[in-house]
Amino acid sequence: MTDAGERAARASAETMHRTAETMGSAWREGTETASRIAERSLEHFSKVFGLSGETARQAVERSSGNMRALMASGTVVAGGLQDLSGELVRFAQDRFERNFDHYEQLLECRSINECMALQMQIVRDTLEGYLETARRTSQLSTHVADEAVKRMSDPSLIPA
Repeated sequence: MTDAGERAARASAETMHRTAETMGSAWREGTETASRIAERSLEHFSKVFGLSGETARQAVERSSGNMRALMASGTVVAGGLQDLSGELVRFAQDRFERNFDHYEQLLECRSINECMALQMQIVRDTLEGYLETARRTSQLSTHVADEAVKRMSDPSLIPA
């Protein structure tokens, strides 16, 4: 029984070893094939556009760098838009809470003059809140645009 277990273990180990060798060989062949396909594609690309090997390589590097710069600035813009929408949501939440308070105050008014004065205060309060939010979103937009421009022109992302 012990011998049968040892033989089964050896057979299993040999099978796993052969499988690992086969997988490694397939991986190497796949990598070599992908590399040859990429080289041939670059050669065809170069021929179509009349580029030499070095010129084609440089064009591919520039395109790659430009794509990285676009991705980096796109990430900044997406984060900025998220911040802007958060600012607008905070404004809406604040207005909702304040309007509820104002509604309660309107119910307590005892005269037309008191009601008119409160309504003017509500309009003023809403306008101030809106203008403050507009100022913050403007500053945030400017900051995001500046940061996106920096990322777009980052020399480490764009090869010479």
